[in-house]
Amino acid sequence: MQKSQTNPPMTFILDGFLGNHSRWARLQRLIDSTIGPCCIWHYDTSGRTSLENVGAALRAEMEKCDAPVNLVGYSMGGIVAREAARTTGRDINRAVFLHSPHNGSLLSYIFPRLAACREMRPGSDFLARLDAAEWNTPTLATWCAWDAVVVPGISARWLRASTTLQSHVPAHAWPVFSPAIHAAVVGFLGGNERGSVKLGRSNSGA
Repeated sequence: MQKSQTNPPMTFILDGFLGNHSRWARLQRLIDSTIGPCCIWHYDTSGRTSLENVGAALRAEMEKCDAPVNLVGYSMGGIVAREAARTTGRDINRAVFLHSPHNGSLLSYIFPRLAACREMRPGSDFLARLDAAEWNTPTLATWCAWDAVVVPGISARWLRASTTLQSHVPAHAWPVFSPAIHAAVVGFLGGNERGSVKLGRSNSGA
């Protein structure tokens, strides 16, 4: 059953592979003060747990919310968010994917024993299921051509995103710290498309 649309949206932030959840506190405060309640959703970022299982746990949390839901996923967290959205019966208000390997990452082959890394291999059955699912949510996606974790970097450039931000800082973790990217995220979640920067335009600090 569709949740009430009268409450401000609840935003879930998801960290990436081997991430330290607390590093998103600054973005959490920004969203909480301008958009609505925001939580950093803690999950096993070690890669040992299947993303299908993590996505199911996030879906259960989302479905408890009596409010619209926003999803902000960094790196692997964006893939978890997409899996939760794929299996839920409710609409997602807005989504942001920060340097997420939508088409997989060659680096995942380095960790063959980790279930999540196997799922993030290019061409995996898991990613194929995600790609086959419908996606009608307004979405901001960031990517970096010189990303050394999402390999190749263009894997994070998601064609289904309504707005794309290309980061020119060659650091996978830059979305964790970048004030410009944080401002773009808050602007996008607030419904201000000008808070995001279209692909090909310059953005100092992005």
